[in-house]
Amino acid sequence: MPYRPEPERKQPDFSSLEVSLVQSRSQLQNNSLFQTLYLLIKRIILMQTAFINVINDAVGDLSVIFAARFLTSADETLRFPNSRQLIAGFGIAFDDTVAGRRTISTNITDGYWTPLTDGDVDETDIIYANGEAIAVFVPV
Repeated sequence: MPYRPEPERKQPDFSSLEVSLVQSRSQLQNNSLFQTLYLLIKRIILMQTAFINVINDAVGDLSVIFAARFLTSADETLRFPNSRQLIAGFGIAFDDTVAGRRTISTNITDGYWTPLTDGDVDETDIIYANGEAIAVFVPV
């Protein structure tokens, strides 16, 4: 009959192997075999605990990654719910030829520079930073 795993996902309990080994009376008949099997069962239990701790630590690290916010070149919202796709607008170009680095450039040549204002049509005020007017490029 083929092995069928239990429907619920839980860690196997090896304590029944230890009980079965003690009841087999192999300790009196073949002590070295008993010691070998006993230590094997104990070490499997230790490895199982260590493995569970490593998995729990990794899951904690993954939750931090999934909670982080990313700008991506493609729509990655299925894998990273907090990611946002960065799309180049009119006249903007992305250069991703260098690994791990994105260069943003523009190819707009037609336009003019103008001071940045507060947007009030009647009494316009120019916006300053460190005593100098901020200029913006207006593409045509």
